Amino acid sequence: MTDRRKMLWYDKIIINLYIAKYIWGGDGNMKKKRIEQNEIKRYFLIIAAFLSFMILSLLFFLSWLQQDVEVSSRKTVATNVERQSYHLKSVLDIQFNYLSGMASYMGEREDLFCQENKRLIQSIVKEQDLDLIGIMKANGDAYYNNGARKNVKNRGYFKKAMQGQKIMSTPLASKVDGRTKVILAVPIYRNGQVTGVLGASYNVGALNQMLFDDIYDGIGFSMIIDTSGKIISCDSGLSYRKIGINDNVYDFYTKSGEVAEKTMKSAKANIKKQESGILVLKEKNATRYLAYEPLHINNWMLCYIVPQSKAQEGFQFIVNKEVILFEVIGVGVITFLILIFQRTSMKQKEMREIASRDGLTQLYNREGTEQRIKEWLHSDRTKAGGVFMMMDVDYFKQINDTYGHAVGDRVLYKVGHLLKSSFRENDIVGRIGGDEFLIFMKGITSEEFAIRRMENLQQYLRELPIEELEEHTLTCSMGAAFMPKDGTTFGELYKHADEALYTTKRNGRDGFSIYHEAEEKEV
Repeated sequence: MTDRRKMLWYDKIIINLYIAKYIWGGDGNMKKKRIEQNEIKRYFLIIAAFLSFMILSLLFFLSWLQQDVEVSSRKTVATNVERQSYHLKSVLDIQFNYLSGMASYMGEREDLFCQENKRLIQSIVKEQDLDLIGIMKANGDAYYNNGARKNVKNRGYFKKAMQGQKIMSTPLASKVDGRTKVILAVPIYRNGQVTGVLGASYNVGALNQMLFDDIYDGIGFSMIIDTSGKIISCDSGLSYRKIGINDNVYDFYTKSGEVAEKTMKSAKANIKKQESGILVLKEKNATRYLAYEPLHINNWMLCYIVPQSKAQEGFQFIVNKEVILFEVIGVGVITFLILIFQRTSMKQKEMREIASRDGLTQLYNREGTEQRIKEWLHSDRTKAGGVFMMMDVDYFKQINDTYGHAVGDRVLYKVGHLLKSSFRENDIVGRIGGDEFLIFMKGITSEEFAIRRMENLQQYLRELPIEELEEHTLTCSMGAAFMPKDGTTFGELYKHADEALYTTKRNGRDGFSIYHEAEEKEV
């Protein structure tokens, strides 16, 4: 073999070795690259699965949350209607009891139209939220506080009252002043026999005006209907109300297509049985709730209609967060945690609210009352002033000793409910001891107004029906201090109201005192 040929053969071997090395080395890199790509794919698959799980979880959570909002908002509407129905019934019960007391007094007179009875009904109108009060003899002749006279013997409410019933009439047009009213009528007894009737009239529109003005910013409207769907009363002036006093609720909402006939049939059955419920009214561009609750008066039902959007306004932040939840999963997770935190905070707030309530009366307990008054006193709203009232039930220990603690607890329960219904929702009412109560009325600086409220409260307490007490009449002692005149801190107001309270007790109980007046008398 020549040298040239040897070199060619040697070069060929070297070249083949380089080719083999390149091929085998390249294949290893390719395998490594493919492994890395598979790892990345698996990683992305895990990420995609996680993101999918998160998205599906968020979708499920948002769907569930929307259902929860729907259920909660309906329950809130129903609870508000139930509360207002109870409030209206309590107000009317108090008026019935008040009228019965007056009727008992009038029945002692041989002539129902005597000057003393006439003066009495004139004074009642000044003190009560009544339009007219009339004394009616057994023959139907009636005398009204404004001097008008007429005969009402054919009136249904008069006939039923003469049979010994306390009755609230259906709406009727008064011939005295031309307004549509309802009549509260109670029998007047003399020697165990019905000798006449005492009747008081409300402007029928006032039945609605006293309701729902403090919830949902006044959006929505109320109606009172009978079991046939006829509207007894409805508030006016709302352009979106559409339904009118001459419409039938069942027919109106069925014919408009807002409620299916089957659903309305079920609601009619509930109303006939005097059971509460809620209807969903669906129009093209809006959904509303119609909640109904029995008034336990003439088989009437209280209805309240509010837009779904307004009822769910408290949950609107959820809708506003949805876009962010879907666009950025990280923000979605944070928002989810915020929601959990908010829900936990709400639960804690509820627990704090429960802890601040008195178990027997459901008023605020001592700590809850003091905390809320202090919060208000440290706010910017203190410029509006307020009145700080303290109240004791007179001789409560004797009630416990004579009738037992069970009856004593019932007395406190009834007094608590009376206080709750006698003051505004934004006033602070609490039970701070055994038979000790505290009321703080915000924004009240008028002594005349406060005196009237205390006088009314004492009158209502005397008429509070508690069967177990038999002939015992409840009375109370009260003391009041005004803010800022008598103090600007809780301690100052408490001290001065307490001093006024003990002035009342020293003067024989069953009354009230105002701090600076009490102080001036002592000086």
